[in-house]
Amino acid sequence: MQSVDEKMRSKKINVLIISQYFPPDVSGGSTRAYNYAKCLADQNDYQVTVITAPPHQHSAVPKEYRGRLVVKEKMFGMNLFRVWVPSILHSSVRNSTVLMASFLFSSLFPLFSVKPDVIIAFEPNLFSIIPSYFYSKLRGGLVINVVDDLWPEALYERDLIKSKVIKSLLYKLARFSYTYSKFIIPLNEEVKEIIYNSYKIENNKIEAISHGIDTKFFTYQERKRQEYFIVMYSGSLVESYDFDIIINSARRLKGKKIKFVIRGKGRLLQYIQEQKNKYQIDNLEINTDFVPTEKVSDEISKSDVLLAPMGQGFSLNLSMPTKILEYQAVGRPIICSSDGAVGNYVKETRSGIKVDIGDTDAFIEAICRLESDPELCKTLGRNGRKFVEENLTFENIGIRLTKVIRLVLSTNT
Repeated sequence: MQSVDEKMRSKKINVLIISQYFPPDVSGGSTRAYNYAKCLADQNDYQVTVITAPPHQHSAVPKEYRGRLVVKEKMFGMNLFRVWVPSILHSSVRNSTVLMASFLFSSLFPLFSVKPDVIIAFEPNLFSIIPSYFYSKLRGGLVINVVDDLWPEALYERDLIKSKVIKSLLYKLARFSYTYSKFIIPLNEEVKEIIYNSYKIENNKIEAISHGIDTKFFTYQERKRQEYFIVMYSGSLVESYDFDIIINSARRLKGKKIKFVIRGKGRLLQYIQEQKNKYQIDNLEINTDFVPTEKVSDEISKSDVLLAPMGQGFSLNLSMPTKILEYQAVGRPIICSSDGAVGNYVKETRSGIKVDIGDTDAFIEAICRLESDPELCKTLGRNGRKFVEENLTFENIGIRLTKVIRLVLSTNT
């Protein structure tokens, strides 16, 4: 039987990525799946195939995909199979559940079009192990489980699951997803520790690897002070983030030369617009314009400071939003309200200011401190850029992923 090195020299390794969301959808899960896929596709040793849905995160499915079971596309050297999901909006938990269940079923449509060596399970969190299992059993391939957000724990914290029976089933599914997978990649050491302790998984099959960041797309751009000091949130407008702390800060800083920008789309857009109108917050701008991934860098570089207001919940604050790396890559200081790993990361990389969740006074103090100290802004921004350049480029993450893939394949030789 060929060794892993011989196999990589003789032919490309076929990597299958399963992710419900993928660009042009703009979300944390979409970005993470794309980043890992691009890390591998940029190397000559891999042929990357992605099974995903048509764009549907913040709008209806585009007309060209409706009624089509599978659409094959190419993107940056990757093969994409976009599979059918109903054209409904993520406007409720029910709709989101229907979309997820539909993808889990339709993701099997290209079953006999791929023959993977390795399967990387991404989205939906936890449930992606289901199609990964069938591809593994019927088409071959060893499963690597990327733990994006810690499910089912995050579902419990958001009070979405109350039934003891369902909780028991979800625990069994989570344990199966960890035991069946040949390797598990959480995003940080805190999540690794929980998986190890809660599910009794062997420590040698878990390694924390952060997201990669494309430093060719996300570039450092020096910013000169303008008439208004701009503080910006960029990303999905969902319950994972505390937008009240931004809204309340904007209300209390009316009349100052400070402008707040919330850019993105999501379920909380209407709520944010209602609050802006209710309190006549004229120093708060809401920007819902679609920006392709390769242009996001230019958009967020229009800010002086970037915001990461994490929501309440232990599990939510274990995840590492991709926006944090994007913020660092463009060289802007970050204000992060978090009592967990996210805030600790910002503090430890010296790329911003960490405040406690929900502490509006400290949030405002941090904004005013940075507004009054241009040199501190530059120093924190440069620290973030330096950290991603030294640790989190696609090249660096690609090397770490390759080591994991070699290890996984070696267990099957």
